[in-house]
Amino acid sequence: MDRVNEELQLYERVPDATTKHARGFNSSTHVSIQDRVNTDPAFEAAYIDHLDETGWKRLENNSDIFKDELKGRHFKYRLNGKSLSRAEKGTFRSGGMMIGRKDAENYVLYKSYTGAIFPLQLSDIEVVYVRDPNVKIKGKNGEKTITKTVFFAEPKGATVYPVSLRSPLTGDDIVVYYAKDNYSKDRFMMSKKFNYAYETSDWAFK
Repeated sequence: MDRVNEELQLYERVPDATTKHARGFNSSTHVSIQDRVNTDPAFEAAYIDHLDETGWKRLENNSDIFKDELKGRHFKYRLNGKSLSRAEKGTFRSGGMMIGRKDAENYVLYKSYTGAIFPLQLSDIEVVYVRDPNVKIKGKNGEKTITKTVFFAEPKGATVYPVSLRSPLTGDDIVVYYAKDNYSKDRFMMSKKFNYAYETSDWAFK
């Protein structure tokens, strides 16, 4: 039987203050994709279809989250209604990047899109979604093969030539690059790395 560590669910998860959001982002008024999935059935259906179309697949066995090959991968999940948080069965969580497990414990740690570190217990999970690294999707430039999450250095030195991408969590536009001129901006936006991130939203800051 899975062990349940009640202490893991009894303290506040603190967002990383250095996490970048789109200009004008207000955490007190913003409605996240996670909240919309859990409150709007029509949006939920469309979003799950989008995940399927962009290579996200359900794990056959939830215990596979402990596999080393998932470290560093992005994942999402649903709760089974048994956690101390009292979240209803099927509650969707946007997840984040898998950090790994702690020896002899039935939970993993992951970094959310707010920068906070969360423990996730196997006994609380109903469904886990991960991106299939071998699936092919059809993008604007033809068929592409999904490989893995791409990373961008957090931009510094704002210019009048910003390049933005959609946040995997909030759906807001976040600046990932400040070009020095239009030529540099165009070259960055034509790169395979940028186009993959644009088409899949499978990206993160280093």
